[in-house]
Amino acid sequence: MQADTEEYLREAAGRGHEMVQQMVQKLSGALIYPDAGNVQTNEKLWDVYASEWGAEAGWVAGMAASNREAKETLENVGDEWAPAAHTKRVVDEWILSEVSLKTHCCEIGSGGGRIGRMVAPRVSKLQCFDVSAKMLAAAKQALASQENVTFAQIHGDASGADAGFSDKPRHYAPQHKHAYDFVYCFDVMVHMDAHAMFRCLKRIRALLKDEGKAFISTSNLLAPDGFRRFEAQEKYSVGGFYFVTPETVRCLVSRAGLRVVRELSAPDASNTYYNRDYLALLAPVVEAPAIAPVVAVSPTVNTASSPVSQDAAAVAAMDEDEIVDAVEAAESP
Repeated sequence: MQADTEEYLREAAGRGHEMVQQMVQKLSGALIYPDAGNVQTNEKLWDVYASEWGAEAGWVAGMAASNREAKETLENVGDEWAPAAHTKRVVDEWILSEVSLKTHCCEIGSGGGRIGRMVAPRVSKLQCFDVSAKMLAAAKQALASQENVTFAQIHGDASGADAGFSDKPRHYAPQHKHAYDFVYCFDVMVHMDAHAMFRCLKRIRALLKDEGKAFISTSNLLAPDGFRRFEAQEKYSVGGFYFVTPETVRCLVSRAGLRVVRELSAPDASNTYYNRDYLALLAPVVEAPAIAPVVAVSPTVNTASSPVSQDAAAVAAMDEDEIVDAVEAAESP
């Protein structure tokens, strides 16, 4: 059954028509759920998340109770994911340490603006990209006081066809190509499968200036809390994590035209992210310009002005017997 037909039947059933409801129930076993892809699923998930989010919502409060200090208030979407001090440490040590008030900065996966509100006051410009329109709306509200921030909804490199730059809706516009001194993608790749992660890394390279840098975080199957979360998660889902190892990430980074400048050396149980994730600072791999080969050129001898050269020329004009005679004459007393 085609996805659009399925959606039509479900919408009709939702309007309460008994016959349609029965039809959907009978056909439920035959309904086909096509793979929407990682990026499209992320878009739908985070649209719903942002729409339903509220500091007083029971599910948000429950998440915050297990991840935050008791007295911490929730101001933005995503604050419930980790203690404020843990997030601030990552931002201080991996992002703010690399930027200045002259930096043109870009965030991939800005969410509700919880990281952007810490970064925007410290850079010249912050461009926020996200696949979710609802998350971008929340980010705009969170960053309303910052005049140096712009927002754009993008496809998120859902497939190879999205590569490059285009003025088409929801594509990365041409003015973003190699336009940024610093790009960061924090707490986003944990929800990407390996193919989406690789496309995102290639996008980071395309956004960066040759002398720029980038910060990324991924899950880490080798970290203590990374493996604990893996064991607790029955299978991969966008709402959960996609688990990788640092070696896998390094491979993808290298293939995307980037290199690791600095990485988290060891887990740290005092911080949610340091004990669960892989953190890395990246830089573009820039090929050295080709150098023209040096061709050795024999010096031109001006025999007219050099006595030694004139003698050499005279010797070169002698035959073998004449040379022998000349040597014997020179050696005789």
